[in-house]
Amino acid sequence: MKADFKLYTMEDAEKEGLAFESQEEKPCPFCGKPLEQLGRPGTDGVVRWFATTQCDCEGQMAENERVEAEERRAREEAARRAMAAKCRRAGIGRRYLEAKVSQRPCVDYVNGFADAGGKGLYLVGGVGTGKTHEASAIARSFIWSGYSVLIATSLTMLDSIYGNQHGQPTRGTADFCNADLLIIDDLGKENANQWAVTTLFQVVNSRYENMLPTVFTSQYGLPDLERRISRGGETESARAIVSRIGEMCETVLLSHPDRRRRG
Repeated sequence: MKADFKLYTMEDAEKEGLAFESQEEKPCPFCGKPLEQLGRPGTDGVVRWFATTQCDCEGQMAENERVEAEERRAREEAARRAMAAKCRRAGIGRRYLEAKVSQRPCVDYVNGFADAGGKGLYLVGGVGTGKTHEASAIARSFIWSGYSVLIATSLTMLDSIYGNQHGQPTRGTADFCNADLLIIDDLGKENANQWAVTTLFQVVNSRYENMLPTVFTSQYGLPDLERRISRGGETESARAIVSRIGEMCETVLLSHPDRRRRG
């Protein structure tokens, strides 16, 4: 017998002359009104009941709203967890998983990114002025929008590249060069040896040439940053890095009191 996927009421079965099993009354659990039952014919042609219509009483409507709200909360929690996982994979620290963009130049940057032409930001400020918080919030905004984002301190980035070059399963130069948005946190804290400065130049120059946006944070203004990077003797590379950053980025000064010392 060909499978019949139509749902039948008792009235339908009677109209079509189908045999059906007897029904036990199924009352609405909220108001007690008998519910119409639904079934399908089996291979023997007999309709068997396995479902009921839904009551339209206030109790059932309230239950529907409760279930919908619960499902909505579950979807939102799943989305939040998925977002947190993406942020962690991008390099955002746990402390900053809920960070929100708050500084006006940063808000304007996120809102105007489509017209930014590959420009980035250079966030500069003292200890505790919120540089990492703001950078992480920018990263979250771009991750939400579907961009590939990497955020790392300059030390962590260089350690990762070094490990990758020596056979470790870490991110390599290409990962940092090609991300849609790269955020290099705490620039100026890295070693100033030849390998570190040359690798930093390679990443910055690649993103400069390909007009890929980069956000930097640092305690040092650009002149001081050049001195920091060149302290190992790599003067020309330091000058080239800082020159590119100056052209690639809008400088944003963060001057809040140290957040970590409040209270």
